[in-house]
Amino acid sequence: MERGLNYSSDDVLSEGVKYKIIADNMTDAIVMVDNKSIVRYVSPSFEPLIGYTIDQYEGMDAFDIIHPEDRDYVRSKHLQVVETKRQVSLEYRVIHSQGFTLYAETKVKPVLDSFGNVKYVVAVVRDITERKMTEQLLENILESVNAAVWSTDKDFSFLTFCSESIEKISGIPRHELMHKPIRMHDHIHPDDNLMLMGSVKETLDKGLPVNKLIRFIHHENETKWGQLIIQPYLDKTGAVERLDSMMLDITEKKRSELVIEESEQRYKSLFENNLDGVFSIDLHANFVSANQAFEKITGIDMDQLTDRCFIGLVHDEDHLPIFQVLSEVIQRKESRDVECRIVRSRKGERIVHITFVPIFLFGELNGVHGIVKDITDRKLEERELILSEERYKTLQQSINRFSNELANVMKVSELENRLIDEVKSVLPVTDASIEEIPRGQEPNDGVRNDKWIKIGEKEQLIYLRITFREALLKMEEEWLETAVHYVTILYDNLQFIEDLMKRMENMAVYNETPKWMLRLLFRLSEKERASLSSDLHDTVLQDLIIWYRKLESLRSTTLINKEIKEELVEIEEGLLDAIHQIRITCNELRPPFLLKMGLVESLKSLFSYARMFSNYEIEFDAENMQTPLNEDQILGMYRIVQELLNNATKHSKATKVTMKLASNQEQVYFSYNDNGVGVDLSGMEGSYKHMGIAGIKNRVLSLDGKVNVHSALEQGFQVNITLPTTTKQKGDYYGNIVG
Repeated sequence: MERGLNYSSDDVLSEGVKYKIIADNMTDAIVMVDNKSIVRYVSPSFEPLIGYTIDQYEGMDAFDIIHPEDRDYVRSKHLQVVETKRQVSLEYRVIHSQGFTLYAETKVKPVLDSFGNVKYVVAVVRDITERKMTEQLLENILESVNAAVWSTDKDFSFLTFCSESIEKISGIPRHELMHKPIRMHDHIHPDDNLMLMGSVKETLDKGLPVNKLIRFIHHENETKWGQLIIQPYLDKTGAVERLDSMMLDITEKKRSELVIEESEQRYKSLFENNLDGVFSIDLHANFVSANQAFEKITGIDMDQLTDRCFIGLVHDEDHLPIFQVLSEVIQRKESRDVECRIVRSRKGERIVHITFVPIFLFGELNGVHGIVKDITDRKLEERELILSEERYKTLQQSINRFSNELANVMKVSELENRLIDEVKSVLPVTDASIEEIPRGQEPNDGVRNDKWIKIGEKEQLIYLRITFREALLKMEEEWLETAVHYVTILYDNLQFIEDLMKRMENMAVYNETPKWMLRLLFRLSEKERASLSSDLHDTVLQDLIIWYRKLESLRSTTLINKEIKEELVEIEEGLLDAIHQIRITCNELRPPFLLKMGLVESLKSLFSYARMFSNYEIEFDAENMQTPLNEDQILGMYRIVQELLNNATKHSKATKVTMKLASNQEQVYFSYNDNGVGVDLSGMEGSYKHMGIAGIKNRVLSLDGKVNVHSALEQGFQVNITLPTTTKQKGDYYGNIVG
């Protein structure tokens, strides 16, 4: 039948006419395409759908109007129909004749010839642009609320619809879930899976809706929470036909709830298990609650506190300050601190520190929290501390002075006498002496006020015997222990040094120069300096710092009257001075980083420190110093410079000191010059000793070097020292002794 053929309702219509009438009047477009993708037929509804006329489209390549990005996909589906001879459904984009994009849904069915081969494919095309826009709007809405929707058959075997947002929530791509929705169970917490397969399924089978929380675990070490809402759709018989579902991502909400719950648990735990007493009262000061620590402080059980007034627990003399502080907390709605006495029936009173904190409920003052610290013991300690502060200061000054003076003690007899003098001047004793006791007859503290303390050994055991006038305080015992400890460290070494000195004197009688012995003595001296420095730093200095911090904390955290606070501040300043002095002493005994920094940098550091306390200018040149020195040379030269600076400070009255340090491949040169008052050196060996020149000469001699000293009255003081670049150690047995 040709286009435009007229017929009446009485006409008998052939099958072909019927089909043409149907095709011409369908809203969906029908397109017939041959094996070469050429359009052979298109229904009239195609023109209003795509914009192309029938004459324009027939004879074209069917894929020319397909969106370029979807063209390969549609071609593959066309090829699939030809090869498999099976119908397919697909969605794609079409370019309208006016240039805009449409979304189309198409069902493609093969048409076979008499030999069973595909001759044509027939496509029924429907415009789904409006539906796609609606779906996109839905996706935008779901994305903004972190939700996903889907619809499935009653057995959850496939999805008839699923929003793109499902991937963000479940972690599974949408195209995978469409055909295998059961995969969603792989990302759900095992416990929640059991619930879904059990009680939830039973509820849905009954046609009842479900609203449950489930956990997704597709991210490692992270749990996401979803609210699952499923509404069964029932057919006319009441049987479940499909399941419509919505999943809301409530992870942030759930995390917030868990944080709040954790906070509440922590608050409860803090309240109940706090080592400090914690209580709450209403605005009339009546008890509402209290923890066990508060019950322990007050000695009153909680069941006896309820509705009881807090003021009734406070000592009568402290009622007024407590009432004033509570009034300020309520009126100003700010925290306040107060100290008072708590009366405990039949158990005496306790001194407590209370911090009152206002309680707000919905922005309104609802009550007051009290945090109670029992400071009774601390208050007693404060009183003892104040009473003993002067004693402590005296002991600290004594141990500082004693430790500093020990650095200059070189004889055992001097060490013994110095210890006895210090013990008698500091401790409450009637007598103190050094006693030699035969071995096997060691004394016991049998006499009540006598104490025997071993300090060393000679042919016999050496003890310090002390007779006390009264029992020692703890700090006095610590002082004695520290002083004896210092003496014990030095005792044996000083004996060894004295023996060596006697040997040296004997060698000197025969005009021998015992360089190795000098090196040994200086090494022993350095070892003792280092040991004493370390001991001072690790014991006395640390104890002073601890006491300083305790005192500072006491002053800053306790309500103390002005007079006592001023005295405590004065004590703090005295402790700081003592700490500073000990640090200086430690640095002088053993300069830190001397060997690591090297001689030049260590001297620069020494000069920087000396300039702060001297009245003379120091000029130092070491640009030509390139040769590395060994440990003995570094220590020796450093001590020589220290002695020269000490001489310049005490004797020279110089205004300028100049020092140079240089070297070549064979020798190291050092020179010292000052413009001081000088000294007449001719025939004055005693002056040498007084000014430390003898010690300098001995140090240079121990390093196989040479020293020249030049000075005259009002002509300054000059020292020139030459050392070999390497000092060959003659014998190493003395190194083992000091090592």
